[in-house]
Amino acid sequence: MFEQRFLRLDGFTKAERIQMTACVSEAISQAGAWITDFHLYSNVLICINFEVPSANLDRLAASVQETGLHLSQQSLEQLIPANNSTPKHKELVGTLQITFVHNEPDLLREIPAVPG
Repeated sequence: MFEQRFLRLDGFTKAERIQMTACVSEAISQAGAWITDFHLYSNVLICINFEVPSANLDRLAASVQETGLHLSQQSLEQLIPANNSTPKHKELVGTLQITFVHNEPDLLREIPAVPG
């Protein structure tokens, strides 16, 4: 049987980006997990890296869903394993990719020229 070692979660929302990011960050902390890194890709997508004790997967599922973020079915299946088959690793590493659905123009970031 496949033993899960890495969580690859994804979801989407129409909520305001900064507020939702703060809510999801708080939800991850409330579930006994911690954020190790994050990457903002324009104003359309953010990827949050985290670690979570395997015993807290159900808490993570509940707290993230309470923010209003719509998790994919595959994400839910990773957080709530079938037949109560909790992963054997004490801590799991994962990513949560959030796609923001809105009509705002793309957020452009200027990248300074590198002196040559």
